[in-house]
Amino acid sequence: MSRSRLLAAAFAACLVAGVAVAASPPDIWKNGPVESATLSAQTTAVDAAEAKLLAPARPAAEFQKILLQIRSGADVATWRGEIDKYAKASGDDGVTVALRELAKCWQARRAMVEIDKVLRKFYGANVRFPDKLDEVKADIPEAVKVDSWGEAWVYKPTTAQTFAKYAKQRYDLGPTRYPDLSTIKEALAAAPSARIFKITPRDVGGTRTLEIRTSDGKTGVVQPGAKVGDVSLVFIGDGWALLADTERLFTVAF
Repeated sequence: MSRSRLLAAAFAACLVAGVAVAASPPDIWKNGPVESATLSAQTTAVDAAEAKLLAPARPAAEFQKILLQIRSGADVATWRGEIDKYAKASGDDGVTVALRELAKCWQARRAMVEIDKVLRKFYGANVRFPDKLDEVKADIPEAVKVDSWGEAWVYKPTTAQTFAKYAKQRYDLGPTRYPDLSTIKEALAAAPSARIFKITPRDVGGTRTLEIRTSDGKTGVVQPGAKVGDVSLVFIGDGWALLADTERLFTVAF
């Protein structure tokens, strides 16, 4: 073989090796609808993939199994305990912090269901929703009088523009940190919309970080556990990042 061909072959081998260094993200953090009939198979697939993950990322695989259960339409009682476990988890490592935040979002959705029952009871008696949540505070269960972060709920009655004379026939409710948080029904209605990110690896003082730019203009240089807008960086893989928003876990290659 000629010297030029040897060099070309060596260069091609280097390219292949370079591509192999950055692995593809594990194909387990999916967020489409889950059929109850396939839940067991999907959970088994997560278990198999989890065994190949680095130890710090494995709690996120375990959390994904809870999300699969939620997306299958399982009753709240079947996942309440597991979500509470993550929401109460101690520790300040990035994965624990990010999963704790996501768990609290699902805790808040569950609490919103309880408050909705109280609000609808008021509506049944008054044919309107209350002006302030304080009007029904006595009827709200003690465990959900404040949101998952220990702050006041953000509440306001609303009126449909097309039916202006029928005031206070709807309402908005959410935790202080995420006042527009989706309800359980909204979160499960369809596969989450794709979000666009630009991710650039950075080295800050010898610490591996990522610069994350979101499609809505937010930017931050963060380590696992930190947030850019409503998105938390959970784990930095080899050429990919595991992120979490208020509903799900998902990966982005970089």
